[in-house]
Amino acid sequence: MILIYGCNGDEKQAVSLADSTEKNSSDKETEKELLALSAEIFSLLQESDFINMADKVDPEDGITFAFYADFGNPDGYGGQYVHLSKEKISAATDREYVWGHDESGKEYQLTLHEYVQQMLLQRWGKEEVDYNIITFNESAENFAGVINTIHTYYPDAKYVEYYSPGKDEHSFQSIRFIYKEREGDWYLIGIARDVATV
Repeated sequence: MILIYGCNGDEKQAVSLADSTEKNSSDKETEKELLALSAEIFSLLQESDFINMADKVDPEDGITFAFYADFGNPDGYGGQYVHLSKEKISAATDREYVWGHDESGKEYQLTLHEYVQQMLLQRWGKEEVDYNIITFNESAENFAGVINTIHTYYPDAKYVEYYSPGKDEHSFQSIRFIYKEREGDWYLIGIARDVATV
């Protein structure tokens, strides 16, 4: 084992390269696992297969949907978050929820199925989104509008972002699959949508 010494004031502290390599390997495994899990969840959303999607949702916390990028912010932009338990996801009834509103004040009251199809897989229910860039635990674009606050409110969370640059700076869209580790397993705790407001 190779030891590297780092300084902390007047004291030397041993840093193990083996420990560092092990951590990097663990991070890569987590990235690989969550990229694969996100691909599976994205496919389930496309198919509106909420029964199998519910198996990926955190058993205690459920899942929170954020209409804009500020996931976890108690003063959420664009309205209240929609929080659903595993059971409610699995049931996927025709119940409508208010997911958020745009800058004109228009409310988006939709079923879970409608929200996924119109707001996550389409841009404002008008055109399909081609998510052709996928990143792990970082955003492909730092938009000057609503700020991505995942790590502010959930510092231990990891996320996978599906990003579409769109035709211009105001037609981009992202969805972020947010995960929490529980007893060695990763569970979906949130899906945040990042889009230029209309």
